[in-house]
Amino acid sequence: MPAFSTARTPILIDMTRFCRIIVAAFIVMTVMCSPSVHAVDTGLDIDYAEIQPLAVESILLDVTRIGDRLVAVGERGHVVFSDDGSTWRQAEHVPTRSTLTTVFSYGDRLWAGGHDAVIITSGDRGKTWSRENFDPERMQAVMDLYFADENNGVAIGSYGLYLVTDDGGKTWMDSVVDGENEYHLNSMAVFDDGRRIIAGEAGYSYRSFDSGETWEPLDLPYIGSMWGAIKMPNGCVVFYGLRGHAMESCNFGESWRELETGTQLSLSGAAERDGFLIMVGNSGVVLTMEDGATSQYLHSSGVDFSSVVALGNGRFLLVGEDGLHFYPETSVEETRP
Repeated sequence: MPAFSTARTPILIDMTRFCRIIVAAFIVMTVMCSPSVHAVDTGLDIDYAEIQPLAVESILLDVTRIGDRLVAVGERGHVVFSDDGSTWRQAEHVPTRSTLTTVFSYGDRLWAGGHDAVIITSGDRGKTWSRENFDPERMQAVMDLYFADENNGVAIGSYGLYLVTDDGGKTWMDSVVDGENEYHLNSMAVFDDGRRIIAGEAGYSYRSFDSGETWEPLDLPYIGSMWGAIKMPNGCVVFYGLRGHAMESCNFGESWRELETGTQLSLSGAAERDGFLIMVGNSGVVLTMEDGATSQYLHSSGVDFSSVVALGNGRFLLVGEDGLHFYPETSVEETRP
């Protein structure tokens, strides 16, 4: 069980209107007691996501790759997927209508999580899904998922949510990062040597040297909320979040350098390809960083973006309000993974 014993003084923060963790920032919840083990739900009364013709234009909050397939998740339990980047289908048999905030792939399997501590999984690359965890009474949302292999996984989220599984998600066990605080745990970056680092709310971020068995706090130069964390090929980590703040650490959190973003728009998603970093956020902001140079672009849609994934040939798929968008801006027909 992870151990932690350092307290910090809470601060007031200014939440943004929309980001990849929109559910954590704005749902009004209280932390409630819950069992230490959450078993797979075998009940018959499951509300399945409705098939809707405009699902690809609804709010989508995260996107990932599984092989050549793109899979995106969002509001009302919507899951959409594409094999060519231009033709998209809504997944059938998705056993939740809770908003899905995150999706993760390992091998041929996908997991997605979101509101009501829901976690669902797919063994056919996103076409059909089964429900592994659902606990609306605890009033917490899954913000990020990570699986080291097909069995061992972690779910983190709002109000200190930290669940672990060693059987592929059939059962989830409660654990803890910070025993004295219950701030949102928003995003986790993982190193191959067992190090893990979490970007969190209100300056409460953490690192682990032992694959999450124990955690310790980070001392950040900015104590606002960090929505995301991404590991770069050179071993550095970039945090990004509230009011356009981004910071980089190349010594696993011992020290940080604030990055000049040139914007106060909150940043909610990031992707990297060959050292090229792209960050997206509110009001259509798109930031690109390469070789120390930063460029800012405002997408013509003007929507709030929540996540981004590299497609190839210098193109990226952005998801958020109104569903799917592209950078550089181009027609869907011209875009291929």
